[in-house]
Amino acid sequence: MPLLPQVGMSSNIRSVLEYVPYFQGRLFVVHISRNLLEADALVDALLDADALHEIGVRLVLVAEGDDVSGLAHRADTCEMHAAAAGVPLTDGAAAVERVREIIDRRQVAIIASGAEGRFDEGSVRLAVELGATKYICLQTDEVPSREGQPIFAIAEKEVENCLAQCSHADELQTAACVCRRGIPRVHLLNGRHRGVLLDEIFSEEGVGTMVHADSYREIRSVQEDDIPELLSMIARCVADEKLLQRTYESIRDQMHSYYVYTLDDTIVGCVALYPYPEESCAELGCLFIKKSYEGHGYGRAMCRFVENKARQQGFRRIFAVSQSAVDYFRNRLHYAQLSRSLLPLSRLQALESSGRQSEVFGRDL
Repeated sequence: MPLLPQVGMSSNIRSVLEYVPYFQGRLFVVHISRNLLEADALVDALLDADALHEIGVRLVLVAEGDDVSGLAHRADTCEMHAAAAGVPLTDGAAAVERVREIIDRRQVAIIASGAEGRFDEGSVRLAVELGATKYICLQTDEVPSREGQPIFAIAEKEVENCLAQCSHADELQTAACVCRRGIPRVHLLNGRHRGVLLDEIFSEEGVGTMVHADSYREIRSVQEDDIPELLSMIARCVADEKLLQRTYESIRDQMHSYYVYTLDDTIVGCVALYPYPEESCAELGCLFIKKSYEGHGYGRAMCRFVENKARQQGFRRIFAVSQSAVDYFRNRLHYAQLSRSLLPLSRLQALESSGRQSEVFGRDL
């Protein structure tokens, strides 16, 4: 029975358990830059790769350049179940078939690119033809950033519009092109960082830069299967009286009002939009982000999402009632503080009967 990979502190066992079944049987092409092939840090990367192989990920390791002997030797040292293809990818169809043969017999395929660069045509074509889920570049320099902040994930369709604010613009542009050729996700990782491969794969946020063509980040309507997770997620805040008590039935009866923020189909936050059509306004409620995902702008994204929803539904104003997120609404979202008397009558009565010392914030749409 394969052991679970030993991920770093930034990843937790729950993330691993969620991702293992999803990755079993998937194919990853890992392109290793020439400089990393000569670095001691390569051993850590190979141990990570071996852990992925042990849980059922099919792997191809591509060595930049013509010489694959060093990579093959280190793979042997790490006791990987691996085999060198014996021909470079520049041999075309014959090389692709040799790689396919190796991975079909449940070994890690090792092959030389026969070319320079991280996105050489042979390596990308191999990934496309084999139906790879991920194309991973292990390099020796830092990953892209935007205005000094690391880019953890960016949709390929967004890359072109933000190149002027990003470092490594050429790499991002090329990665987006690879996505458009049929590879759902392209990862740029600094291979000198210990455990970088597992920390990237087994955490929702990751530690490198991922350019993605699929719905990695999504705000969507709540489904009934989500309700137990939603209740569990907000339970502590309910116990601390930071959020109102909600039941399975109350959420189910108002599912059309609830939305969740997901990363790789994992729910990390929620928000609700309660309509008051007679007063032409709506309430932003049940705003919550898991603690480990705070500080990445997800809360703001959900607030803007429901503001747009309210605007589309014809409401002229949105408001929020809170006693624990006063600073957030006032200083982060720049909502104006309002008198309770401006609340819809039914909402005002509910607030006063609760005895909570909540404040009211809002903005025009």
